[in-house]
Amino acid sequence: MRSHPLSALALFTLVGCGADPAVTAPQTLVVETFNVGLAGAFVPNEAERTRAVPTAVAGMSADIVCLQEAWRQEDKDAITAAARGRFPHAYSAQHDLNTAVTQEINPMCTGSTTVPPEPTTPPCADPAVMGTFAAGISCLINNCSTMRGSEQGRTTSTACATANCIGDVASLLTAGAAGLRCYGCLAPQLTTETFASIRTSCTTNPRAGLAFNGQSGTMILSRYPLSETETVVIPGTWNRRVITRATATLPGGARVGVYCNHLSPVFEGVAFPYTGRYGCGDSGRDGWAREQTAQARELIAYVRRRDAAGRAVILGDFNTSPASAPGQPAITEEAPETYTLLRGAFREAIPAGFVPRCTYCPDNVLTGNAAPTWLDHVFLQGFSEASVRAAERTFTTPTVPVSGGAPVPLSDHYGMRATLSLAP
Repeated sequence: MRSHPLSALALFTLVGCGADPAVTAPQTLVVETFNVGLAGAFVPNEAERTRAVPTAVAGMSADIVCLQEAWRQEDKDAITAAARGRFPHAYSAQHDLNTAVTQEINPMCTGSTTVPPEPTTPPCADPAVMGTFAAGISCLINNCSTMRGSEQGRTTSTACATANCIGDVASLLTAGAAGLRCYGCLAPQLTTETFASIRTSCTTNPRAGLAFNGQSGTMILSRYPLSETETVVIPGTWNRRVITRATATLPGGARVGVYCNHLSPVFEGVAFPYTGRYGCGDSGRDGWAREQTAQARELIAYVRRRDAAGRAVILGDFNTSPASAPGQPAITEEAPETYTLLRGAFREAIPAGFVPRCTYCPDNVLTGNAAPTWLDHVFLQGFSEASVRAAERTFTTPTVPVSGGAPVPLSDHYGMRATLSLAP
């Protein structure tokens, strides 16, 4: 680690320091991971879901929760306030575009390929790409804007941008490193920032290119006191990636390390090229996969450094999925390299006989009929196989009212909950 994870560039939130009202040591520990999908227009019906998420989280029956994609500070604050009765202890970190990486990752490139240095110029300031960048912004303003014809609008959806304007920015994808870098500044901001903001940041700020202005989206909620809190900032393309950690002290004194994570997705398709520095020269699916696997390696190393001899729960949206076994509900393999790595290091919190199901599923209208994948996991260190009492998906029912249509689920992801025995 190059510097202390509690970087001076991050503002931290730690609430709830009083004693928990429970007086007897619990026999079980219930942990849950849930990607709340508050990601701007990247996930449909955000306005309605944003209003519903805090109350829903406050009603969770788990003891410890890891949330992802609560990108905006106001969403974190609303969730923390609403859930304080159930979860009096919460921890998250606030970041921005100036936040420094505190732990590098190694994509393990072969041959002479190395990680390029961090650029020092704005992503779209190169004269060779400025014209195409401007044409793309103009197309979006005229075809996919929440305020048609105005730079103060935002993109209505990624589907609209892809359908109407991918041709206007296509030359960026074939303009070498400069073009890819400019595209990598434009794409992640499309549905979260105004066109004026995108134009300014991509042409003036060398650090531009992360959605939500570089904020991170993970947070830990707990019924029990949290200590030894820290956030490690690792490299991530298009979104800030961090490992959020705390030690939960249970009644009776048992201590459990809690790791809340959201690894980079592995995108495919012309609209989602890999534009980062950790792809070993690959601008396609393999570039994203190399970054994700490198993040997973760092996570494993970090858990071993911090909780080598203790119990730990490692939760999150890992954006990796095993394939289903014959005769079981369909699950499509996703980024198998990362899943194999994580399963080799940690125990999956599923009991004997558990039948896996997708957590990012085509029956969820918010996913746009995506392939069924099991992206959300609970991994364990220091727990035996017999300690896993139960595992189940959560938030699978459409409950959020939508004007003029049927209710939708709370998120495009379903949650994953595990019940663990604390017996020796």
